[in-house]
Amino acid sequence: MRLALALSTLLAAGVAHAAGDSAAPAGADRGRWYVRIDNDVVFETDRWYTSGVRIARVKDGWEIGLEQDVYTPEAKRLDPVDRSPTARLLASLARHYEGEGSLLTLEADAGVRGPSALGRQATAAIHHVVPAPHVDWSRQLPDRFDGSVAFARTQQLGSWPLRSHFGATVGTQVAFAHAGIEARIGDARAPSSPMLRFAATPPFAASASGWSAYVGASARAVGRNELLGPDYYVGAPAVSRRDEITRIAGGVAWAAPWGAFTFDLVQDSREFEGQRVPQRFGSLAIHVAF
Repeated sequence: MRLALALSTLLAAGVAHAAGDSAAPAGADRGRWYVRIDNDVVFETDRWYTSGVRIARVKDGWEIGLEQDVYTPEAKRLDPVDRSPTARLLASLARHYEGEGSLLTLEADAGVRGPSALGRQATAAIHHVVPAPHVDWSRQLPDRFDGSVAFARTQQLGSWPLRSHFGATVGTQVAFAHAGIEARIGDARAPSSPMLRFAATPPFAASASGWSAYVGASARAVGRNELLGPDYYVGAPAVSRRDEITRIAGGVAWAAPWGAFTFDLVQDSREFEGQRVPQRFGSLAIHVAF
């Protein structure tokens, strides 16, 4: 009930955002679209968090988006413990507040986890072009409501080229808190990456131009992960989550008045007991202003 109330409140706020706010929003006065694609194909793998696509529009500090995330077992190997396939399809509404050297994001997501998220169809379409080992999607997790609220704050640390990130997500499928830090060179006004914020994060800042690059690390404490589900193999032990996960990430960004381009590489430590190796994936985001 509290989650539903929070979602309803933030969604209602999005409809009424023209009433204004005392804080200065990010991305003011100019509507911008962006597309972000996460995929592990850059490491020639097809496993675990294997694909994510987000399409979003940001205007006057408000962001609306649609996102699909796909998770599969490691079909190239027959390990006794592995996660079942599943996907998430989420509509999101976020509010960004930009201050002096800071960015605060409040976000609400609502959608579905399971067959209705169209993970099987999405991977089948991709694998017509890029061949991959067969995954038995009859083992995917059943449909469940997927809703969450999240906040993330990024803060410049004095005159150093360092930024801290912290926040939390509470939802029906996942719940975790996180904290991390990044070092960035290049344009100091360049935006941070969503890879260390774990929340809606536009790949641009209204005042940024030129290039920047970063490296960073983050840790998260996990209280819930219903995306893991039962073992992929019938009769195998249940999949057990790990409660502490670390992430290292690095990337480059280039911004101009007409748009921006970002590329990130990410490595997560093992997410569940029995996971053979850490997970790696790449993330590409492109935005245009209109």
